[in-house]
Amino acid sequence: MQIYNESAKAVAERFGSNLYNGLTDRAVRENALRYGVNEITEKKQKSLIKRVIEALSEPMMLILCFALAITFGINLGKYLKGGNADFYECLGIAIAIAISVALTVVMEGKSRRAFRLLNKLGDDCAVKVIRAGKETVVKKSRIVAGDIIILEAGDKVCADALIINCTDLTVDESMLTGESKPSKKSAKAVNKENAAISEIKNVVFSGSFVCSGCAKCVVFGVGDGAETGKLAQDVLREKTVSAPLEEKLSRLGKTVTVFGTIAATLVFALSVVRLAVLGDVNFLNVENVFVEAVVLIVAAVPEGLPTTVAISLTLNVVKLAKSNALIKKLVATETVGCVSVICSDKTGTLTQNKMLVDKFVVKGVEFSPEKLTMGALALNCAVNSTAVLTGKEVKGSATEGALLLALASAKKNYQKLRSEFVTENVEPFSSEKKTMRTVGVFNGVKNDLYKGAPEKIVNMCAMSDTEKRELLNEISFYQRQGKRALAFCHGDGGAYRFDGYAVISDKLRSDVIKSVQECLRAGVKIKILTGDNVETARSVARELGLKWGEKNVVTADAIETLEKDKLQAALQNITVIARSSPKTKLKVVKELQSMGEVVAVTGDGVNDAPAIKHADIGIAMGSGSDITKEAGDIVLLDDSFSTILKAISFGRNVYGNLQRFITFQLTVNLASMSIIIAYLLMGFQSPFSSTCLLWLNVIMDGPLALSLGLEQRPLDTLKGTIVKRSDDIISKKMTARIVLHSAYMCLIVTLQKLFNFLGVEVGQESTVVITMFVFFQLFNAVNCREVLSASVFKSAFKNKLFTLTFLITFALHITIVEIFPSFFGTAHMGFSLWSKITLICSSVVFFSEIYKLIYRLFTDNKRGKMAKFGVIDSKSVA
Repeated sequence: MQIYNESAKAVAERFGSNLYNGLTDRAVRENALRYGVNEITEKKQKSLIKRVIEALSEPMMLILCFALAITFGINLGKYLKGGNADFYECLGIAIAIAISVALTVVMEGKSRRAFRLLNKLGDDCAVKVIRAGKETVVKKSRIVAGDIIILEAGDKVCADALIINCTDLTVDESMLTGESKPSKKSAKAVNKENAAISEIKNVVFSGSFVCSGCAKCVVFGVGDGAETGKLAQDVLREKTVSAPLEEKLSRLGKTVTVFGTIAATLVFALSVVRLAVLGDVNFLNVENVFVEAVVLIVAAVPEGLPTTVAISLTLNVVKLAKSNALIKKLVATETVGCVSVICSDKTGTLTQNKMLVDKFVVKGVEFSPEKLTMGALALNCAVNSTAVLTGKEVKGSATEGALLLALASAKKNYQKLRSEFVTENVEPFSSEKKTMRTVGVFNGVKNDLYKGAPEKIVNMCAMSDTEKRELLNEISFYQRQGKRALAFCHGDGGAYRFDGYAVISDKLRSDVIKSVQECLRAGVKIKILTGDNVETARSVARELGLKWGEKNVVTADAIETLEKDKLQAALQNITVIARSSPKTKLKVVKELQSMGEVVAVTGDGVNDAPAIKHADIGIAMGSGSDITKEAGDIVLLDDSFSTILKAISFGRNVYGNLQRFITFQLTVNLASMSIIIAYLLMGFQSPFSSTCLLWLNVIMDGPLALSLGLEQRPLDTLKGTIVKRSDDIISKKMTARIVLHSAYMCLIVTLQKLFNFLGVEVGQESTVVITMFVFFQLFNAVNCREVLSASVFKSAFKNKLFTLTFLITFALHITIVEIFPSFFGTAHMGFSLWSKITLICSSVVFFSEIYKLIYRLFTDNKRGKMAKFGVIDSKSVA
């Protein structure tokens, strides 16, 4: 039998307690050892070594380590044979690895420390408890199973406890159930077996708040044994969902490695054939050719990528922290930019989790709370209530608190009104009567004040049946929208006069409607998973501008029995799932992920924690439960939905920067390989020496490439399309550009070798090829600032860091060639030749612009035809 169907006496005896005297001091110590203390076991923090190993296990880092091992092995072999080795490249790769790992470990460490400090806020509240027959106050952490606790309005429940007796007890369990309406509790309630938390009426659960009434309870679940603790243990398990970026980089790494191996094999074969034709095949030459082929595999790896990824993510972590988003895991900065679906809790996330008066209605006239004037209605709100305000915080009934806040907004002092009102009799609110009555004298006049359910109050008042019917129909309009209506009347003990009614709701957060609409425009779908009833959930969807028809708003029961295919089909249309349990939320998240969606889950309650933990991105509200913040990847310190929008925008910017960087790097690699292969096919020796390749790596993997990864684009990057989980980080359009630009560079360099159209003198050929390649890549970096079809001239000088790096690299290459010719074995070139090389290499920018112009014209023409036949509209509707 479930513990909530046992008697309070039996439960107390099980833990060696007594309903009247509680536990003895000895029993407290024994129960703490036997059943645990009232603290959730904290997740063991990973050691520094383990965090470093995890950072090194990232896909691109593994490739980089492989590159380091091969490069070191090659140079070590050279050193042992002839002492002529070059370890600078090894040092460069090692530094890249060290920087990336250090940034990852340091930034994630900072986020964890900030998170722990955040969790300490509001820790260890005081609890009234009966021990050894005496009432005392102890810290929450000192409560043990078997303790008899006393609860009053405004208290936070510290442990799971069975109610011994209570008076008008209502409890806010929204943190556990998502249901914004307080739950009515009773010691005599009978529950079905395996009842859901929201259905259990004789138990108060840890983490909930007492809205009204009082209770005496026996504790049976503390710490890890409480419902919140059980959820916490699931949350504290390792996350099994990999980040989309990790998957994409893994696929990219495999592709680059395969491509590099094929290219290296081809170069090796061609080189051996060339040696055979020249009659120069011997072990030493073949060995050198093999070493050069292996170096090509290393060169194919964009080793600057992990550093660029780490720095780009780190900078965005800092920016988002300034925007009140605490990032706990570095890769989450980019993953949030790939989000295609946001599954959001309602209470406390979309709404304020605070009951507020929307409006008052008197004789058919609506007015805002700020315009409430002094009269019977205002007096009723002030004195016919047990709630109190501490600043803007409500202690007591949330509904009564809403009335007091309305008075405050109208500049009415409820405390002064209460002090001037001489109370003679009070009949507290009860679920049976559904009314509260206060009788007293105010300014020498006797007042009999009633407030409560509209149907009760209206039937008490002196009005015709038709008037009553019309008034109740008017009020039901608001009730159908999921709002609450509270009616007021007053009299002198005989006939009662109807004073009006208040429309009360848990209002949406001020920024939510705009933010939700911007998310929808950005292609991000919104689904509300709430514990509230269907009508309340439907009204929120309607207010947010989401679809709210029969297919769009469903209950958890309606989807629980659906098979996989039918559930996936239904989820295409569903915007709201009412009466959602933690199990329902988790099921929906996993199903969406299996459909290829990148899912973010937002919430503040304990019931949201499992789904937040298993989502691609878990977003917890800073004011939410500690368990939820532990589960999340991002904590919103300001509880603002608009901050999610900023995070998505920043994430998309990071993704765009990575695409710019990778496009540039792969173009460099493909162009260099193409030139080497072209030279070998024509019977020439490779134009690039090992020292030259080192310099090219410094230029292409250094500051210039990094500056591409640090583009600062405005927040309108939200206008981009959603990046699917299955999408590769290099799209087909980008691949086409990489191939075309590489082919163009290879063609020009090859034509120069064959026809010498620049008029190069003998001895300058090698210098010209190297310089052409470097300058081609410098100008192609300009192209890579726009990875899509937009013209680069629109934002040519907006990235000042890139412009400065471009000019410095340009000047540095000229300086090294002219002043340190022995470094490359280069020759002096005159101003005329430098100018001609610069001019011919800059043509790659115009080649790119012509290509993009043709692409735009073709695309616009195609769209025009699609629009003509209604294809675009039909897709957008779908």
